[in-house]
Amino acid sequence: MSGVPRGTVPGPLLFLLHINDLPSVITSQIRLFANDCIIYRPIRSSADCEALQRDLDSLERWSSAWGMKFNTKKCHIMSIASAKSHPTYLYNLCGHVLSNVQIANYLVRQTQWQSDHNIWVAVLRR
Repeated sequence: MSGVPRGTVPGPLLFLLHINDLPSVITSQIRLFANDCIIYRPIRSSADCEALQRDLDSLERWSSAWGMKFNTKKCHIMSIASAKSHPTYLYNLCGHVLSNVQIANYLVRQTQWQSDHNIWVAVLRR
């Protein structure tokens, strides 16, 4: 079991040290806060969709190597697009197809340390 008990003083610092190398394993933009992670990139072609999927695959390998599991039930795709464009690519993480959402809570809820490591993927379309 990895992690520090929830509510401890060194917990957040130790978690940040633990995930410090996460941005180096992907090519998409990334934002980390507490135990939430957002990766995003502009999608202009199928090659961009494939690059985002490769980043998700890299995150899966990273999580396996470091003993951190993503809670795939809380991992989603959010497409920010004009009304004319529709997402058609199915993204996968840890063997689960990520669902598309229109509304996502971010930085407004409490999550548990050991089982709620989240990833929010925003697919930006122009």
